[in-house]
Amino acid sequence: MMRALLIFILIVVAYHAVKTVIRAALSTYHGGEKRPPRIPGEEMVQDPQCRTYVVKDRALIRRIGGRTEHFCSAACAEAYERDHRSQA
Repeated sequence: MMRALLIFILIVVAYHAVKTVIRAALSTYHGGEKRPPRIPGEEMVQDPQCRTYVVKDRALIRRIGGRTEHFCSAACAEAYERDHRSQA
């Protein structure tokens, strides 16, 4: 009886582990595109320099080349401006 209970518990644990791995793999790959992280009620924007996501209300905003860009930090904003100045 104890052996059957142990086998049942191992099967349940294995099932949940496989389900977690499959869900993680499917959420990582979404039609070839990465999805921005979801925070309920807060819009996320992607930093064009380091490609991380930042809450729009907390992002550093710069106007570069006629476009409004959102950055996670002043260092990323300066690096982006420096890189785009040399390309222009």
